[in-house]
Formats: sequence, C-alpha cells, structure tokens
Amino acid sequence: MSYLVLARKYRPGTFSEILGQEAIVTTLTNAIRAKRIGQAYLFSGPRGTGKTSTARIFAKALNCEKGPTPTPCLKCRQCSEITEGRSLDVLEIDGASNRGIDQIRSLRELAKYNPAGSTHKVYIIDEVHQITPEGFNALLKTLEEPPAHVVFILATTAPHRVPATIVSRCQRFEFRRLALRIIVEKLKGVAAEEKLKISEGALTAVAQAAAGSLRDAESILDQVAAYAAGNVKAEDVRTLLGTLEEELFVEAAEAIRARDPVRALKLIAGCVEDGVDLVQWGIGMLGFLRHLLVARIGAGEVGFEEMEPETVKRLQELAGKFSIEELTAIAQALAGAVETMRRVGEPRVPLEVALIRLARTGPVASVVELVDRLESMEKRLGGGAPPAAPDHPGPVEGRAVRASTSSARAEEPAAAQGEAAGDAPAPELARVLAVWPAFLEEMRQRKAATAAYLSEGYPVSFQPGDPAQLVVGFLKGREFHCEALGQTATRQPIEQALAGLLGQKVSCQFQTRDALPAHAAAAQEPPPEGAGSPAADAVAQRAAKPDPSYLSSVLEMFEGRLLPGEGA
Repeated sequence: MSYLVLARKYRPGTFSEILGQEAIVTTLTNAIRAKRIGQAYLFSGPRGTGKTSTARIFAKALNCEKGPTPTPCLKCRQCSEITEGRSLDVLEIDGASNRGIDQIRSLRELAKYNPAGSTHKVYIIDEVHQITPEGFNALLKTLEEPPAHVVFILATTAPHRVPATIVSRCQRFEFRRLALRIIVEKLKGVAAEEKLKISEGALTAVAQAAAGSLRDAESILDQVAAYAAGNVKAEDVRTLLGTLEEELFVEAAEAIRARDPVRALKLIAGCVEDGVDLVQWGIGMLGFLRHLLVARIGAGEVGFEEMEPETVKRLQELAGKFSIEELTAIAQALAGAVETMRRVGEPRVPLEVALIRLARTGPVASVVELVDRLESMEKRLGGGAPPAAPDHPGPVEGRAVRASTSSARAEEPAAAQGEAAGDAPAPELARVLAVWPAFLEEMRQRKAATAAYLSEGYPVSFQPGDPAQLVVGFLKGREFHCEALGQTATRQPIEQALAGLLGQKVSCQFQTRDALPAHAAAAQEPPPEGAGSPAADAVAQRAAKPDPSYLSSVLEMFEGRLLPGEGA
C-alpha cells in the first residue's frame, strides 16, 4: 500500500476530533440534535484550520444510517463513501475550476434530483470566492430556496470576496487559527503513533512555523521526520525550514541599543553569507520586537503563554534596556523597511539603511519628558524668569551665538542704534518690551505655533508713526521663521494683538541678526507689578497652571506625532 501523508492519515473524522473550534462544533452538534438544519453554511478562516474537514463530518452526521446524529458511526455505507470521497450525494466542488456561469447552472439543475441513497444531498464548494460574479448570480436563487433535501456548505479563505448577497443567505462560521499549545499536543500524539522521536524544542519550532494551521504543522512534521531519519531536533527544523535563531534578533537589538551601526551591518552581512532570506529576517525581527514590547509593558501573561520560563526571563531582561517609545520607534521603522524590501530587487539596502538610522539615532524621549520640556517653555512664554546667561558667548542648546563686530553694527540703520551691546533701549522700544510677554501669551492663546516662532525673536527697534514700525530680530539661521511670520495671514493677527496692547497701529518686520541685542533678556522678563492689564493677568494664570493643549499645538507646528508610552 502506498504511503499516506500525515495530514491525510490523521484528518479529523468526527466532531470530537476537531481541535480549537469548540464554538462551531457545539453549534453544529446542537443543531443536528434539534433537527434545525440550515439550507446553506459559510465556513471561512485561514488555511488548515478544519473548514473542509468539518464540512465532511457534517455531511456524515446528516447521512449516517443512524442519523441525523452528531456522532456518525463511520462504519455504514454512507459514512464510508463520504470518507473515501466517492459518495454520489456529497459532492466536493473546487470553486477555482468550476467558477463560470455554465458550471453553476449545471450544479443548479443537478440539485433538483433526489439523493441516490442518502437523506441529504450536500454540496461542498471549496474556495467559493473564486466563482465569478455571474456564477454567484446564477447560484443566488438556488442558495436562497434550495430543494428540501439539499444543503450547501461554502468554504473560503477570503470571505471579503464573497458577495454580501451570498453571505446573507448563509449561516456563517469563522474558523480561527489554532493556538500553539493545541498544535504541539496534537503533534505529540502523531509522533507517538508514528513512533517518531522528537524533542520538545522541535515540536515547538514546527508548531511556530505552521502559524496556526494544523495541516501545515503535520506536513512540516512529515518533512522533518524524513530529513532527520526518525530523530528530530530543533536544529533540524531550523536547518530544513530556514527559520532563524532568536540569537540573531537579540544581536540586532543589542547593536541598536549600543548605537553601533557597524555591528548591525556585520550581522546583516553574516545573514547574507548564510543565505538567509532578508525579508523573512525582517518579519521575524518584527515578531521579536512585539515580544519585547509585551515584556516591557508587563503583559507577559497574555503574550508568552507558550514560551519557556527561561525564554521569558531573557526577553524581560532585554526589554528592560529599552523604553516603550524606543521599541515602538524601532518597530515602526523596521515595518517600513520590510514593506520596501518586498518591492525592490535588492532587499539588503533598505534593511541596512533602516538599521544604520536606528543605530545612530539617540534615545527617544518619553512623553513625560516631552511634557516637562513644554511646560518649561510655556512658563518662559508666560513671563517666567529667563535662564541664566553664560559668562561668555558659547553654544546654547546646540546653537552657537556669534558676536557681532563693530563694523557690522555700524551698518545698522539709525533706528536700531539701541541694539548695540551695553546701550539701554529707547523709551519707545522699552514700551514694547514691557508688553512683550503679555503679547506672546495672547498670541499663544490665538495660535501656539505662531507664538512658538515669536518666542525665538526679540524687539530690536520701534519707530513711532502711523502706523508705528516694529522690527523683530532673529538669530541667523532663523530665516524660515521670518518668512513664515511675514506672510500676510500670519502677520495681520500679530499686528492686531500689538495694536491692542500698545494703543496704536503697528506694522511689523521680521529680520535676522548676527547677534542678540543687550536688552534681549529683558524681552522675557514679566511686566511690572501693578500693570493690571488683562493680558498680564492671563500671563500669571498661565504660569500658575500650564495648559496641556500646548503640546498638541507644538506637534501641529512641527507636523509631528506622539509615540505611545508611559505618559500617554
């Protein structure tokens, strides 16, 4: 007798042998007991989860000589014929090769005839989504009002491609992927029956490679049993299937954490030498990052049910070296790289670019840190004390302040002579400086993005007139700020706010400067006590109680977004 592959040899024959689909089994068996047999059923779900096997068992349950019964005998003529696939009353049709209108019309005509020797005529249409729209239309009426002796069972892995008019006429059952532990237990039983020696690690590796499909798991077991000559180890499964060891993912994560792009590139080079599929490597790394995220947030009880305690402990130790924001950023960058790798001819390049970028990027700030920084900025915008000035010019938050030369100051117009270092601002300019914090607060309430730009500039000259001319200076390198603020739609609200505070019309200009004027720090000082203006009161309120909405405004300005984390 020819060899029968494990997937066929151990195919379920009764409802009790169907694994991982308890709700479906319970519903069907109760319906048979109560004789509430539907006219059409739709079985949908991933491959290898038991759709066609369940359909065959359901057909046996309806046509068994002792039936309809939820426990077919498997010995009578009807059960034997259905099991062997030669029953005239249970027809299995491939939707891919019988998809046209002519085939469906033929099926519809045959359905009118009574069963040859059974109580029900059962049509099992596999991969039903392959039928053409015209074929579905031809099937529609028969599916809705079939003869009393006919039952349709439609099976598909793509239910979204089945027309809603068909789905609405069926009882739908959604088959789920099998849990890892269920597959492992089943494989243990198969290995025992076949007298096959296989380690626990190999069983787990086979079950993981099957991705929830029992049929795939049995086929893989058949393959590795032949490769290992009856004694299967985890290394045999990895060698045969080309699956990757977890140490490679650990090494990649360590390279990113250590900010060592060379180490990451050497890892990829080694994978290429060993013939590793880099797309599959990227997908595997994404799964590993998922494990790290689950460990980092402390949800191991819902993510590591199938893992050994030692593996879980190692994952938790590695996850503790990263923040949630870092793991999320790494996963997002790698997911984008994998998507690109699928489309290009040389997947190595996008993967290496992503790893270099990740390894060179500094730690990602958490949301809590970001909020603290924004609150500090908000206090300064609201009139808080300015930071202490350094004794000599130097880098401030990564930006170098260049001292202006006397020749450059000599070229400034007479209206801006008050900018010279050591000179007190003119009385007219001092009036602007006095209301500047209140003006920034008012602008922040109107539009925080505009206020954030203005907070980096300083009033450098003010010429009375109708309207008065105000020049706001920015350090060199802030040309974009000047351009953005100089646009009419942005400049008009600024001029309106200043006019309200100063009691006169104001026209604003925004210019860059080589150095800050001596009175620059004064622009951040709070207004004098007793000023009594509503804007000044608002400043005090904002300083006392920062508004978290400022965070969203700044994100809008920089077209950014928050990464989920502890502070979210």
